[in-house]
Amino acid sequence: MFSLRSIRQFLVVGLVAIGATCFGFDLYAQQGREIRQQNQQQGGGLTPPPRPAAPQGPGSANTGFGSPFVLGERLVFNVSWMNFAIAARLEMEVAEQGQFFGQESLQIRTKVETTGQVRSLFAIIDNQYISYISPNTAVPIRVVNLTRQRATQTEETIIIDQAAKQAIYQGGATLSIPAGIYDLPSLLYGLRLRPLPPGERMKFAALYGKEIVDIEVEVKGRERITTAAGTFNTVCLKISPQKKFSKYRILVWLTDDNKKLPVLLSANLSFGDVRAELASAKVTSRPSPALKTLTDESGSTGINGTNGNHGSERKLPFVIGEKLNYDVGWGKFASVGKASFEVRQQGTLNGQRVFELYGEATSSGAAQRLINVEDQLSSYVLIDKLTPVRTDLRLREGKRSKEVTATFNPAANTATLSNGTVVSIKPNTLDLISLFYSIRAADLKIGANYNYPFLDANHRLRALAVKVVRQETIEGPTGQRDSLQLDLMLGQTLVAQAWISNDASRLPLYLVTRTQFGELRFTLTSTINTK
Repeated sequence: MFSLRSIRQFLVVGLVAIGATCFGFDLYAQQGREIRQQNQQQGGGLTPPPRPAAPQGPGSANTGFGSPFVLGERLVFNVSWMNFAIAARLEMEVAEQGQFFGQESLQIRTKVETTGQVRSLFAIIDNQYISYISPNTAVPIRVVNLTRQRATQTEETIIIDQAAKQAIYQGGATLSIPAGIYDLPSLLYGLRLRPLPPGERMKFAALYGKEIVDIEVEVKGRERITTAAGTFNTVCLKISPQKKFSKYRILVWLTDDNKKLPVLLSANLSFGDVRAELASAKVTSRPSPALKTLTDESGSTGINGTNGNHGSERKLPFVIGEKLNYDVGWGKFASVGKASFEVRQQGTLNGQRVFELYGEATSSGAAQRLINVEDQLSSYVLIDKLTPVRTDLRLREGKRSKEVTATFNPAANTATLSNGTVVSIKPNTLDLISLFYSIRAADLKIGANYNYPFLDANHRLRALAVKVVRQETIEGPTGQRDSLQLDLMLGQTLVAQAWISNDASRLPLYLVTRTQFGELRFTLTSTINTK
């Protein structure tokens, strides 16, 4: 009978070439203490955003290999072990691209989970590894390791300062590293950037928890192989960790083309053979839904149009085409889903000049095993007031499905739902997404208070009080930003806090809110077409 330790080694070392790492347990207790201390300082009990760390140097120089990566690329592998045809599932995704931590980067997500009998008999493992890498070299600037093994859940963040040759861990511990070091997921992407001529031998260093692993890679030759995803011409790489990891030998087959997709991994280990075979490869995207009732506006020049037809208009912190992307954290997990907000276009609806504002939220990774969420909200708001004319709400949460349209009648102080229900509202009542943009558009001053009536997702009238508490600099995927902290209150209860950039764009950088099922955190990861 194999021990639980052996099963963990199978998932950690057997997938070493494609990023399954499970270090960092000793850091979790320290991280928890730090978060509790921050909560006490805040006084509200909600988790604040990270504060600036030590200054970061620039990333590694461009090696000029060229990039085969496509945003949205998602690779799914079936992992077999011994007599178990599918012992685990592995996913690798090029999730986002943008300015992360002050540098142009790709966000790479690697997920591994046990399945079937291996999961029920040996180990429940749901791990996720997030690497922020250079698009030109694939060397990382930051990695986040989220691990769940049985009832143990941990989260570890490592800042990799390539210029200073230093890895910075939670709690302040540091490790000297060689220039150009990878973590394990980014190493595979780094290999995909190489030309890989036959017989070439390469040496790399990879960060594995708090250890530096020297790795030699040899280009063995070209082969034609077949997997569940198809038949491929490939180049075979032999990957050999050194020193105490030298007993492990791994073979990786990449497609022999510009994409260099990993299609097969094979390893012969002390506790059995491991094989990770590509099951599917695709590029995922979500096209904007077609508009049905919003018409283009002839002669309009955009949000702050002054073309003579409409005169001078209210100055707003966003422009048509702006899109904000967020990672959603829950409890101890840094990322259980994604959310985005868009200013799609402006036009006329029933003779009124409006913007179409759009937001969506989806679950991802291990969270989808608990509940599959796909929520969408479209709001058509008056250009001058940002108050809604119509709201289309579409919810998909597990087996629950809901689609409701609300039509607002400010003259009668009512909103009529598509099921015939009439809801009484107050003047300037907002919906959830117009609330998001109205707070951004306010003339935010420290110490000032603002009040917003709004309809929640169940179309109940609520009153939100917003106070601008302080100005401070925070750290995030988009870099260090000067921000304004807002406290959001329902009655006397603090329900949320937000940090909004203290500039013309008024970007919501970080939002944290209480819900009945725990704390949710929204962290801005990338932006498109901001002001």
